[in-house]
Amino acid sequence: MIRTLTFALALTSLPCLAVAQDAPPAQQARIAAALTEDVVEIRSDFAGAPLTIFGAAEGLQDGDDIVVAVRGPERDLRVMKKERVLGIWVNSAPVRFESVASYYAVASTRPLSDFAGFAALRRNGIGMTHLPLRAPDEERTETLLGVPDVVVSDLGAEIVDYRQAIVRNKTRQSLYVEADSGVERLEGGLFIARLFLPSETPVGDYTIEVYLFRDGAPIASRETQLQVAKAGMERVLYDLAHDRPILYGLLALIMAALSGWLAAVVTRNR
Repeated sequence: MIRTLTFALALTSLPCLAVAQDAPPAQQARIAAALTEDVVEIRSDFAGAPLTIFGAAEGLQDGDDIVVAVRGPERDLRVMKKERVLGIWVNSAPVRFESVASYYAVASTRPLSDFAGFAALRRNGIGMTHLPLRAPDEERTETLLGVPDVVVSDLGAEIVDYRQAIVRNKTRQSLYVEADSGVERLEGGLFIARLFLPSETPVGDYTIEVYLFRDGAPIASRETQLQVAKAGMERVLYDLAHDRPILYGLLALIMAALSGWLAAVVTRNR
């Protein structure tokens, strides 16, 4: 009797086990993003262009935040300090920075400091104060607050002034932008981010990173690409200047000589 009862209890518990094993896993957070335009053409009358990123977040919860970071083509940059010598301002103490983003913009649902942790921002290079502005000849890598890629400079506090100068000048040219409320959450997990490309926007390939933040850290991300290219006659001259610089220089000299000759003829006739 005891064996029969034990076997019956075992059979009764099997359906419960099957239900527990077949239960669907918790919904994972995912994010998708796209652009209204994948290519921005720069012509002679280019005065800037809006940049709109839209997408959807699956598993979005109350309190979650969305961050969009746009990074332009990277270029080396040489920064110098102005000093007054014998009454004349001269450039001195140059510091070379490698792989500096020529354009950088970050938009979020609210200020980054309200929801994102230091380590997450520094590790992903999100925000003006966390941009990876590195001078390799004068820096070393150390661990700070659990982040292994914090760069400390042998120049001491001076390197901070150089970095601030880069951000300040780029911000003045509207090439570095931080929009605390640039991302709008819509119904059904949809979102839209609006930024602007200024008239001085550099040409090249742009990387757009979209993050879904929860509890101070990104739990999902998506990356897409944008191309900014010259078009029309500007494209022809741009390609000629970069692919055949000698020929471009000769043509520029010929055009300058012709312009001077035409100006002299007009002036003589008057």
